[in-house]
Amino acid sequence: MKEITLNQLYDIMYYHLDPNGWWPGRSDWEVIWSTVLIQNTNWKNVDKALKILYKATNFLPANILKMGDEELQQTIASAGSYTRKAQTLKNIAQYFKDNFNYDLEVAQEQNKKKLRKEILTIKGIGPETADVILMYGLRKGEFVVDQYSRRLFTCLGWQDIPPYEKAKKIIEENLTDFTLRNYQNFHAMIDMFGQKYKLPEQFNESFLRNYQLLKLES
Repeated sequence: MKEITLNQLYDIMYYHLDPNGWWPGRSDWEVIWSTVLIQNTNWKNVDKALKILYKATNFLPANILKMGDEELQQTIASAGSYTRKAQTLKNIAQYFKDNFNYDLEVAQEQNKKKLRKEILTIKGIGPETADVILMYGLRKGEFVVDQYSRRLFTCLGWQDIPPYEKAKKIIEENLTDFTLRNYQNFHAMIDMFGQKYKLPEQFNESFLRNYQLLKLES
């Protein structure tokens, strides 16, 4: 069993997987809406909802706020949990209206910690969704501690992974010279790996079977 760092894990996965273009989106707004719609469903359902949402709003937050609640709910119904998700979309749109007058470029220039703190106050947004919005919509490097990463790191020998915020802090402190693109690629590759191999059952069939993570220091 060969012990590896997180950076080495990234390199090994990059050799075996192609993460380019993994999170689809014609615009930053589409990516932001999709981070909400994907919650507890699959991409096929999200894609259907996005197509209808695009026809209705052109993905513009101002148009989402103009829609009636029931109209928006029916627009995204295929993504499931549409009552809650419709309200979350409106909450996000209202945040960007109140703070940036809908200007994503202005938002992208803001301090990462400040943005994350504010986004986490939006009702309906938890840490995982906030980090995906930050990484793909606002172009800030974040590690997303989703179920795919937890399962993979457990298979690689990290036992008793702590709750979200602590795990995120430990992981990011052990990543060296990571760019935004590196963070995006890592998130993509971990999820792609988890979709290809059912963990932990199929881990020993994967290209990572002979590796173990070095102890992560905080």
